[in-house]
Amino acid sequence: MPDHSIVLDGDTHAKVTLLARAWDVAPAQAVTRLVDHFHNPVPLPTAQADPSADGTVAVHAFYEGKRVCGRYDPANRSLTVGPGPGAGRYKSPSGAATAVLQALKPEVHPNRNGWSFWVIDSSGQALQTIRGTS
Repeated sequence: MPDHSIVLDGDTHAKVTLLARAWDVAPAQAVTRLVDHFHNPVPLPTAQADPSADGTVAVHAFYEGKRVCGRYDPANRSLTVGPGPGAGRYKSPSGAATAVLQALKPEVHPNRNGWSFWVIDSSGQALQTIRGTS
């Protein structure tokens, strides 16, 4: 089996470890998430979300190296996860985040703050930024 390890200086290793702790993932998964973000950059932030004709807002999250897409409905604060891990309609962003975590990594404690887990596609900002506007 080939060696796929990467040697980091102490400062960079400490930063990757800190980031991994913040995301509640292993350091290798933090690096994967960063590389995925580089390959799928989020648009630059704008002041607000860009709702579609039906009033929902496109959102996404990265977890376990996977991008999961959804639609947030400000009218009832529900979130629908599209096809893939955790697919379905949930009463809250946190319920949707929990479902995604359970689908992708069932051995971890799945409770997450959905308002910070989901990111608005059009702005790149956390869903939290429009929480009070609905």
